[in-house]
Amino acid sequence: MMDISDYALVQLANERLAHAREVASRRALLASLTPRGPSLRVRLGGALVALGQRLLGEPAPQRVTP
Repeated sequence: MMDISDYALVQLANERLAHAREVASRRALLASLTPRGPSLRVRLGGALVALGQRLLGEPAPQRVTP
């Protein structure tokens, strides 16, 4: 097994932490610039429902609540 001095181990850990913090910072910046809206699944579902209603030519029947 390779022996690493405590100093070298601390330096390696500090470099990795610094890199991880840089990556997290970039990802946070990118996430803050990306507009958040409905997911693709929600938009696609709404579009398919609207298409189905147009093909039927009438609105879907409403649920009756007792």
